[in-house]
Amino acid sequence: MGEPSRKTTISAALNQTFMIDCKAGFVGQKCECSIGEKDESSLRAACRKDNGTECEGRGDCVCGICQCYALQGGSTYYGKHCECENESCEKFQNKLCGGNGKCRCKKCECNTGYEGTACQCKKSDEQCRTPSGSVCSGRGTCQCNQCKCIEGYQRPYCLTCPACQTPCITKGKCVECLGFQTGPFSKNCSQTCKSINEFEMVETLPPGKPCDVRDVENCRVFFTIKQLDGEDNYSAQILKTRECPELPNIYAIIGGSIAAVAMIGLLILLIIKGVLYWNDLKEYRKFENEQKRKNSKWKKHLLFSDRNSTILHAL
Repeated sequence: MGEPSRKTTISAALNQTFMIDCKAGFVGQKCECSIGEKDESSLRAACRKDNGTECEGRGDCVCGICQCYALQGGSTYYGKHCECENESCEKFQNKLCGGNGKCRCKKCECNTGYEGTACQCKKSDEQCRTPSGSVCSGRGTCQCNQCKCIEGYQRPYCLTCPACQTPCITKGKCVECLGFQTGPFSKNCSQTCKSINEFEMVETLPPGKPCDVRDVENCRVFFTIKQLDGEDNYSAQILKTRECPELPNIYAIIGGSIAAVAMIGLLILLIIKGVLYWNDLKEYRKFENEQKRKNSKWKKHLLFSDRNSTILHAL
């Protein structure tokens, strides 16, 4: 006789575990499992969750199927990998699921009218409603009659977000395009600025410090903005009149420029005249000095001539 096949060996090993004499190729407590084309490793792998322990250590792997153990309380582990049981759910007031629900696979399923991880709360949103009647301002959920706000917003009603940027900054460009059809969003304003779903143009704004933003023409646009229910939902009032810088007076600029040119020209003429006058003055003084020297020589000559004439007459 030849050596037994691998399939026969697996079958014999498994059958020996349960002390049952099954035919080759079959295993199980009643020989109900056919190994087929599977090998031992694939059978055992079927009993592991995420490559963990076989049947979570709470049962036996038989023919690739977990057979779960019983618990002391009379119930059993259950689930494909014996991962579930109904005795370790959260307790409230020392009662499983607060006595207001049933434990299903480590999680409480609350009876009608109760909620919470341990079914410890009566269902109510009375403490979650704002004065206007919305639940958590549309920016959170009501759990156990308390708001659980989305990140950044604060209880009790998720109204404020201290760390969020002010809409005066984040919505300024949208206000510009909605109110005056200018700015970077003007070509697709209705789509880009859906977050401002209500706005009106007004002659005056309500009391208080308004928001303002500089538009593409360097004008100041004044507005007020209010957050409605929901995370990104606003209404705005926009002042019809913008505050724009005064346009320069063209005539004054031209006149001033001409006057400046004229003054510069006049100054240049005065400088030139001054230089010429100074040169003339130097020449004139030079001429005077020359004349003085000539006059001095002539006087000496006349004096000498007079003396000679006097001497001759005396002789």
